[in-house]
Amino acid sequence: MSAVLAIDTASSAFALAIAIDGVCASSVSADAAQDHSRLLLPAIDRLLHAHRDELAGIVAVRGPGSYAGLRVGLATAEGLALARGIPLRGIGTLEAVAAAVDCGDLTVIHPAGRGEFAAQDVRNGALQGMPWIARPEELAGPIAGEGAGALGSCEVTAEERCRAALRLGIALLGEAGGGDSEAFYLREPNITRPRRAAVHASGRANPGG
Repeated sequence: MSAVLAIDTASSAFALAIAIDGVCASSVSADAAQDHSRLLLPAIDRLLHAHRDELAGIVAVRGPGSYAGLRVGLATAEGLALARGIPLRGIGTLEAVAAAVDCGDLTVIHPAGRGEFAAQDVRNGALQGMPWIARPEELAGPIAGEGAGALGSCEVTAEERCRAALRLGIALLGEAGGGDSEAFYLREPNITRPRRAAVHASGRANPGG
């Protein structure tokens, strides 16, 4: 018996799924409220439970998505894979969304912050080109993904996306060198310096006040 664990931290809610002998046996999701680093490992421990010693591979959603969430999820996946000497494969967020809906031609999306979405077209079941950043009014035709429900289309939850990523990743685990596990971001994270540091820097630049 072998187990494969999937980790999806591309959203504020993280999701986990486990397959036993190639079949998804269980999945969970929880609102992390940007606290993935504290909540993720205990949730993994609970999900694996009796299958810890059977873990044979890990699948991780690699983005685009939450900068902090992806960083924690991928680091956790890499640490587990290294500690156990098992393979790790990455699946793109939008690739997982497309696999979750499997309904022909559409545009798959994922929140990109600032009220915008990462978007990519799907034609005949295959992703086309590279993802781009889109405002809601720029999305035409059928769409699917996190946030699509509010736009009158097909909502895909983190748990549904994770289960789809698990299915895709299981196939890649059997391929030598298959599946990039590096984080994928469409733009740089919006990180600002603490106010005190900014004030000090300003004071050094303008010593005369």
